[in-house]
Parts: sequence; C-alpha cells; structure tokens
Amino acid sequence: MDALERLIAIKEIEDLITRYCFTFDEQDWDGFAELWTEDASFVVGEMRFEGRDTMLEFLRGCLPAGYVSKHLCGRSLVEVDSETSARAQTDVVWIAANFENTIVGRYVDAIVKQDGAWRFRRREEIPVEYRPGPPPMSDTAVAVSSPTMRS
Repeated sequence: MDALERLIAIKEIEDLITRYCFTFDEQDWDGFAELWTEDASFVVGEMRFEGRDTMLEFLRGCLPAGYVSKHLCGRSLVEVDSETSARAQTDVVWIAANFENTIVGRYVDAIVKQDGAWRFRRREEIPVEYRPGPPPMSDTAVAVSSPTMRS
C-alpha cells in the first residue's frame, strides 16, 4: 500500500466513523446496518453484543423512535494495518436532547474492508467514569481556565 492508497483508506475510515454518528443520531437503521460486518461485535465493559443482528437489536432499543441526540467525535487516530484491515480510536461525547453530556468516552475500533467498503468488525466503547463536582484542579489551573468553565 503506497502513501496515496493509505491516505484514501484513512479518509474512507474517517467517513465510516462519521456515518456511524449520523446514522445512529438520525435513527437510519438500514444505513447503520451497512456499516458493520455480519460477525460484528459491540462491547461496553462486561457487556458484549456479538453478531450484527444482536448488536443492532441492542442499539435500536437504546432510545425511543424520534428521540433527537448527537454524537460529537474528535478527530480519529486511524492506523491502517493492511489493504483490508485497520484500527481506529475516537474520543466521543454524546449529547442527549436535554443538552447534557450523557456519555463521554473513547471508541476503539477494529475495521475491515469487505466488498470494496470499510466496515466495523468490532467497536468497544470505553467510558470515562463520572465524577461529581468540579475537577480537582490546582489554583493556577483554575485561574487560567476559569473564564471558560461553567461555575
């Protein structure tokens, strides 16, 4: 794989990750299903949903029909292992309709190219543990950051 092919693969994989957010948030379950391999798995902690149909059943049932939410993702770190295999890590914040940050975490993906398209084979969501109250920042950090922090 030359440098141009690697860049094209990275762009296609970044688009796959973005399509995950858009299709989930728009509840486009047919489009969402196309993003996964048949043997796909979705993992959060000890919970594992193995196989695309099982995983889709879980994800479709997460929210009621018509509920509006948004996934906000940072730039993905994509590592292309071969012409048909890649890995990615993406930081994610999920905002519910009450505009609260409901999920903060990282997606760790195993991605494969099948039938000319990149697809998720495995997605692990690694949540950031919720801690109530303000962050335990030093006085200097508070002085520097306080103009941009909610009080």
